[in-house]
Amino acid sequence: MAPIVLDGATLTPDAVTRIAREDASVELAPVARERNEAARRAVAAVLARGEDLYGASTGVGPLRTHRIDAPDRADHQLALLRSHACGAGRPLPAELVRAAMATRANQLGAGGAGVSDELLGALVAALNADIVPVTRELGSLGTGDLTALADIALALLGEGEAGAQLRAAGVPPARLGPRDGLAFMSSNAVTVAHAALLVTDTHALLDSWLTVAALSFEAAAADVVVLDPRIHAGRHLRGQVAVAARMRELLAGVERRAREHSAAHVQDPYPFRALPQVDGVVHEALTALDNVVTHELNFAGENALIVAVDDVALANGNPHAAVLANAIDGLRTALAQSAALIAARVSTLLDASLTGLPAFLALDPGPESGALILEYTAHAAAAEVRSLVTPVAAQSVSVARGVESHASLAPIAARRAHDALEALRVLVAVELVAAVRALRLAGHEPVGAGTRALYTRAADTLPDDMRDRPLAPDIELARGLI
Repeated sequence: MAPIVLDGATLTPDAVTRIAREDASVELAPVARERNEAARRAVAAVLARGEDLYGASTGVGPLRTHRIDAPDRADHQLALLRSHACGAGRPLPAELVRAAMATRANQLGAGGAGVSDELLGALVAALNADIVPVTRELGSLGTGDLTALADIALALLGEGEAGAQLRAAGVPPARLGPRDGLAFMSSNAVTVAHAALLVTDTHALLDSWLTVAALSFEAAAADVVVLDPRIHAGRHLRGQVAVAARMRELLAGVERRAREHSAAHVQDPYPFRALPQVDGVVHEALTALDNVVTHELNFAGENALIVAVDDVALANGNPHAAVLANAIDGLRTALAQSAALIAARVSTLLDASLTGLPAFLALDPGPESGALILEYTAHAAAAEVRSLVTPVAAQSVSVARGVESHASLAPIAARRAHDALEALRVLVAVELVAAVRALRLAGHEPVGAGTRALYTRAADTLPDDMRDRPLAPDIELARGLI
């Protein structure tokens, strides 16, 4: 696998995911190294002029009025890293730490921070040697992932277990320049990286649940007229149009249902009829998050921002991740609506009056319960997703004697979105189990262009025993397929 080039401008969520999960190596582009070096020279010029530079010639936060003399600045940077290494709670997964390291390296390559080339090189070398520092999930307020990035930086300096691994791999520990400690921490790289993984995971899960939904369309003999492009074109909502188009691809070859002489069959229930409208919102929210994350992966969001061309340092609020928190909140809200619709579709598949199949997909309804309990598990999973929706963007905190009087809490939004996806995978698996069971009872093999392959895999994987038995193993098998 060719190395992924970190050029400070073109990193994508997909590339971050490959670095995180496939151990793809990275290569720092010369242009990225030069941008960082130009910013480093600008830092030196600012300090040589005797100007104040936050975190280098001064303390930080409420201690910003304290001056740091030139001979003490390197020690001050090390002290900043050690004092800020205060993460708590569960260790972050190795894949997330790798994603964060790649993200921070790329951001530094965008210019604007000006760390030593030695520190940037150690970061890239550690990533390629698969050295993953231990850091923990609680500590960031979404105004810079200070605690986690402090842990990573200390490892690059040779401290802790990861530092020992660095030396064993032949990577010399870095040394700090006059601003390197604060410059390395002044970023939301961990949260941005987490959001990048969320983008790729949600893209994959959305397509999986639409394919399962298409199976349910066939299982319930739902009318594909609801996917007609004329219905969706008029609203000019790209997500709705895209989801309807994807469903038409999946169900290509399925004929429109012939109308029966019954008012009950004039139209299908909302779980089928409103799928493009509801899941289209997820598509829109995901596109918005993808755009934000791609920008943040390549953005020199430093405080102070070092402008190399002018040799100046500009104080700013760019480490505040409000835009990221809001985008993640938007996705979580959309996921909750889709979760409710998926659970309702499971209920529909179990309803004999709507499908014409045996009640609760039982061989002998009454003496046997069939798949009755699937509805409970589906709605429990949907409720779990809904419980994780409370917007963090509506909350804030004030710390450091009010110097940092507002926080985005984006890291919490990212963790809750991750948890929501886990519950949603369970829910989609439940629908898959129900849809396959319904198709088997109906004696119908899917004919849709995009449903046949999934049904074949599912039919080969899921037991065909329709008698009353524990269905938990089926759900776990289906989760593997999802």
